[in-house]
Amino acid sequence: MIQCNHCGRPVPRDKAKRDTQWISLVDASLARELRSKGTYIARQRVVKFYCVSCAVHFGLSKVRSRDERHFY
Repeated sequence: MIQCNHCGRPVPRDKAKRDTQWISLVDASLARELRSKGTYIARQRVVKFYCVSCAVHFGLSKVRSRDERHFY
């Protein structure tokens, strides 16, 4: 079980929606200048987990119609 990063709800790890973002540690305009000079700019990976309801609210996943849902 992991916690949703937005609402704090405990969610099974295989059911949670994962959102990975790369955050630059340097301002965008400065990074553009440095990159043109050939400098390597480090980035930091930020991983967030969301429950299904928060993922739908933030647009990470769509609401599927009843026909599209998979039932066993």
